[in-house]
Amino acid sequence: MARIGIFFGLVLCGLTVMALSVTTEKSFTQFVPMMFGIPLLFLGVVGLNPHRRMSATVVALTLGLLGFVCGAVRFIVLMVDRAAGGVINPLSFRLVVAMTIVCLIFALTAMVWVRKRRERLSRRINLDRSKAEVVSTTDDQKRLAVPETHVSAASGPDPVSPSTSTSANPYQSPRAVENPTETR
Repeated sequence: MARIGIFFGLVLCGLTVMALSVTTEKSFTQFVPMMFGIPLLFLGVVGLNPHRRMSATVVALTLGLLGFVCGAVRFIVLMVDRAAGGVINPLSFRLVVAMTIVCLIFALTAMVWVRKRRERLSRRINLDRSKAEVVSTTDDQKRLAVPETHVSAASGPDPVSPSTSTSANPYQSPRAVENPTETR
């Protein structure tokens, strides 16, 4: 999804560059696609990191939806101006329509990606839980099959050997062995 975000960010920036190169008459509407394209491009680059991919995609999705809404509102404003008899810049009108469509396509693509990603994660979590349940069931069966041996206290103190005093941490120093019958 990160590469798709980079692509759509470049497309939006390209729309602005194309609009600026076509005419000498400038309007603020020509810069709006770039205002959405640069952050989308940045979020695509951030999304290349697998640890930040989901959060970058969600923010980019929000930005794409915001771009769609802003483009739709600007389209409505331009249509009202045109209906009132005002003259609108045809290049700005085409640019707004193109930006609205590009942002809508990106937002829909990002929504589908986020939904599929969440479904995959939930399936993986459910699979891990079912594996854990199977493992715990077989461990319980092994415990039932193997009888436990108990050492009686009458046999005397068990000498501590290095093999019985080892812990899970290999860097931990062995504990000091004290003889309970010895006095200091």
